[in-house]
Amino acid sequence: MLEDKRMFNMPLDEIGQLTSDLTVYSLPFSMATTFFISYIFEIVGRKLTIFFSFLLTALMFLLLPYTAPDYHLLVAARCAIGVTMAAPIAHPLIPDYVKRSSRGAAIAVAGVGVVFGEVFSMGILFNLTKSMNYFDAFMVAALVVTAFAVFFLYAVRDPDLEVIRNASESRHSVLARRRNGQVGLMEDAEGVQAQ
Repeated sequence: MLEDKRMFNMPLDEIGQLTSDLTVYSLPFSMATTFFISYIFEIVGRKLTIFFSFLLTALMFLLLPYTAPDYHLLVAARCAIGVTMAAPIAHPLIPDYVKRSSRGAAIAVAGVGVVFGEVFSMGILFNLTKSMNYFDAFMVAALVVTAFAVFFLYAVRDPDLEVIRNASESRHSVLARRRNGQVGLMEDAEGVQAQ
């Protein structure tokens, strides 16, 4: 797309640098969003945060070909994708769904899922859309991401945060008991150390 004369018409010897620049420019935005996304998960909930993250990513995919021929618009769209995809990358679903002793295995399975996603996108989706024009190809990608958004809207369940916060081993409950004067200093120290 970068070298296509009908799109960005960039010199062939600059394609590698321009492609890596797209990633590098988006990283600060991804990192900043990752820092704040935990608050969004707690305020809005897991289900809606992940749903809107995928939905906005699909919208950005749909808009990507329309950024041509302005490379700066492409950079802005790539930065926006970094922001919209921060939630699925930094989700709290493993601690929500998986017991503590099995979390390492769950993280490994999530890593395998990332590899399958790469294989699907490059091996299947790319081969399916490489003969299409860019507008249709990105529309297909946007539809796939939208399908994932709808799937997660029905598949993800928000945890009962009140139950989690009031559990006896929860750090929140130790702090609440300390505020109410129900926890002595020694019990408080042991409770915090257990965390």
